[in-house]
Amino acid sequence: MKECSKVERITCIIDEDRKHNGEPLYRAIVEEAQKFGIAGATVNKGIMGYGAAKKIHKENPLGRSSDIPVIIRIVDDKEKLDAFSDQLCDMIQQGIILREPVTMCLVRCGGKTIE
Repeated sequence: MKECSKVERITCIIDEDRKHNGEPLYRAIVEEAQKFGIAGATVNKGIMGYGAAKKIHKENPLGRSSDIPVIIRIVDDKEKLDAFSDQLCDMIQQGIILREPVTMCLVRCGGKTIE
């Protein structure tokens, strides 16, 4: 059985080396989202990308780079994300923030819930 609801997703794209109060910005955002009671947040490391400056960001052959893109996805209802958005913007200061409606389904299979 599955339960679906209309929610919103915020996607933030920042450089991996960005900091907030001495810790990685992506970690600070996820921790703040959790404290705020946001339904869910996920961080993915990008392999390659570019933004407004048209500079390509990518890992070097040894797998090291400090400016590769990091994608943070945050999901909850519109009202909760509205309340969290100002804090998020203050933390990011510079980057890309996308916001879009999505359908979230919680699937229960054999007594277990898969989110």
